[in-house]
Parts: sequence; C-alpha cells; structure tokens
Amino acid sequence: MRWPIAVALVVLVGAGVARPHAQKAPAAARKAPAAASSIKPVATVGEIMTTMTIPFSNAVFDASGDAPKDDKSWEAVRGQAVALAEAGNLLMIGSRAKDSAAWMKFSRAQVDAAEAAAKAAAAKNAGQLSAASDALYKTCAECHKVYLAQ
Repeated sequence: MRWPIAVALVVLVGAGVARPHAQKAPAAARKAPAAASSIKPVATVGEIMTTMTIPFSNAVFDASGDAPKDDKSWEAVRGQAVALAEAGNLLMIGSRAKDSAAWMKFSRAQVDAAEAAAKAAAAKNAGQLSAASDALYKTCAECHKVYLAQ
C-alpha cells in the first residue's frame, strides 16, 4: 500500500517542480509598480532643469572641487546626487522625452553619473566623486549641444 502513495507523491512533487518559470509570472506581476498610464507629469522640462537638475548638479560639481569635510556634508551630497538621478528619470517620462534616441541616452547618462556620485558620497570617496562629476558634466554639455541649440 505504501508504494502507490509514494509514487503518487513523487509524481505530484515532480509536477510542481517541473513547472515552467513562466507560470510563476503572475506572482511577480502582482508586485509590479503601477502602470505607466497612472503617471501624470506635472513639471515641464524647464522646471525640472531649474528646480532640480541645475541646483543638484551644482552641488555635486561643488563637492567634487571641495570635498565635504564631515559626515553630514557627505550625506547632503549623497542626497543631492540621488535627487539628481531621479530628475534624470523624470526627463524620460511622457511628453518630456524629446525623442527616443539621444534624449533618452543623455537622460540615462545623467541617472548613471548621478548614481555614481551618490555611491561615491556614501563611500566618502573624493576621487570617485570627482570622476562622477566629470561624467555628469560631459553628459550635460553634450545634451546641451543637441537640445539647447534647437
């Protein structure tokens, strides 16, 4: 009597283990963020630039030239770099995206450089902060050549 139960148990367990990963997608989908259609851009590109990108990038540039002296100052630079990265994300949403090629590339480069600056500030590494600042400056300059000239 035990043999048929053992075989049935192996078959049931095997069937559960052998399921393709695609069947597990619904659980992941339930944890997905809100649909893009629920995003409502409020600020214009100009407003994002003047209220976020410029002041936060200036803070990163300043800190890369004159490294923070204490933990509180390093944390402030880290926070400004994080906000700068998120401003780059905002530039890629909806009607703010000027095109799907260069604009997205430059916006993503802003996110990446600002993220590197945030990591450098968290590590209190002035050299890495300087390198991230240089990458950020290059991104800004290249983007402005394309989009401010229009």
